Amino acid sequence: MKQKRYFISHFSQAWDLRRADFLRGQSTVEMAILIMILVFALIAMQVYLKRGIQGRLRANIDSIGEQYDPEKTTSEFNLFHDSDVTTTSESSEEMYVDPTSWSGQYQNRVITMVHTQTNYDNTVKTGFEYVGAP
Repeated sequence: MKQKRYFISHFSQAWDLRRADFLRGQSTVEMAILIMILVFALIAMQVYLKRGIQGRLRANIDSIGEQYDPEKTTSEFNLFHDSDVTTTSESSEEMYVDPTSWSGQYQNRVITMVHTQTNYDNTVKTGFEYVGAP
């Protein structure tokens, strides 16, 4: 009786191991098939994805506007400048001892102080610029 039980027990253990290997292999095959389906779907959608990206890029480029062309650009500007500036200067002359001189002689020097006051400063630029397409 013990021999039969051992045989059945041994047979069921071997069957369980084979079944586990089979299930592991089956899940690997299922995963490979799933990845292949995903890759084929992306390859099939490649044209649509590429056109979508190109369309978005084209829309962004068109939103920038016309490009600058120096030969086809026309412009006319007027610049008006108006200001009120008051400048005062004051000069005085004084005697001082020249520190570079060994003799200690007195020298004359002129001191000028300038004061500038800007009351207002207006600059107005008017005109247009037409940028032609290249």
